[in-house]
Amino acid sequence: MKRSGWFLFLFFLTGFFGTICLENPEPHQVVAHGRDRSSLTLSAVGDLVMHLPIVNSARKTDGTYDFRPIFTEVRPYLSRADIAVAVLETQLDAPNAEYSGYPRFNTPGAIADALIWSGIDLVFLAHNHSLDQGFDGIKQTIAYLERIGLAYTGCRSNPKAPRYRIIEKNRIKLAFFSYTTITNRISPPKGKEWAVNILDFQQIAADIAEARRAGSDGIIFALHAGVEYQRLPSPEQLLIVEKLLALGVDIILGSHVHVIQPLEVTMAGGWTPGKRRVHFIAYSLGNFLSNQRWRYSDCGLMVNLRLAKEPLWPGIRIADASYLPLWVYRFQERGQLRYRILMLDGSGVYRARFQKEPETLRQLDEVKRDTDQLIKSWNRNRKMIFEPET
Repeated sequence: MKRSGWFLFLFFLTGFFGTICLENPEPHQVVAHGRDRSSLTLSAVGDLVMHLPIVNSARKTDGTYDFRPIFTEVRPYLSRADIAVAVLETQLDAPNAEYSGYPRFNTPGAIADALIWSGIDLVFLAHNHSLDQGFDGIKQTIAYLERIGLAYTGCRSNPKAPRYRIIEKNRIKLAFFSYTTITNRISPPKGKEWAVNILDFQQIAADIAEARRAGSDGIIFALHAGVEYQRLPSPEQLLIVEKLLALGVDIILGSHVHVIQPLEVTMAGGWTPGKRRVHFIAYSLGNFLSNQRWRYSDCGLMVNLRLAKEPLWPGIRIADASYLPLWVYRFQERGQLRYRILMLDGSGVYRARFQKEPETLRQLDEVKRDTDQLIKSWNRNRKMIFEPET
């Protein structure tokens, strides 16, 4: 991936979205801060790792499940986006199987209902747990998502179904891709290798070309790859990202490693011949929801991007970008374990709320500090600065 060293990206992030300031923009580039009717906001969060304690915490006395309270505090942030996406790292209501957590996940479909309620519009299904419940688990998961109207991509129950999903909003068409590099050594049934999108650059190139012919303005790629619990991208991740950008991917949303990894904005060749474009990379968004309680794995990121149509040639531009750290709060309520996803938006609202829980405040401060330091140090080394929301 070629990067211009003199191309300094400075993100001044205020309010919900910030602005991208190109310190030395090329002559043909216009830095526009106003909104137009051909723009949309895209919010992305990381892995929903449905460990059994989380499932049990949502069980009601009548035997049904309600996961909505977990997302109460993140809902206002997700619902204001035009499109919000997440990684659903489980199977739903797999037939002839009890609900289970690691290592073979099977979760009540009610989690998907809660995601819709929280503002999620699309889930990525290609990950290392895609085949935890076999092909029947994939079929049941897809059937449930289709029944409740939650869009998905990354797995298929029909070989004729597309490997990607196009969503149109505000006159912008985005093609969403979801691919994984691993399936925990579980292979799809013979003859059904198409059921899970496993990284294949030749196939991806063909699908991107097809999506462009179908009128897609931008390519959003969910990449499930990397070394678990490593806070910096592996050489393999960097190589994959380089290849994907060369194929014309605009935005890469990483997952799998269960910790936050850096964000990056870079210039690379795009699908328009002779044009270098701004690309956004989130190497890993960490955990959106999990029962992992150790440092770096109890948290994740929400990235917020405003995307606009290019005025002079086909494609999209990243008009604004920002991020917010989030933390999974686990607590006891009337003897029952509960979970809430908290957004660290810098407002200080949690100071009063947790004044009697100093350890909780310490962890919130730690997450914010760890995240900001990681992202700033990475981009400083790459001649870029990415500032958080304030």
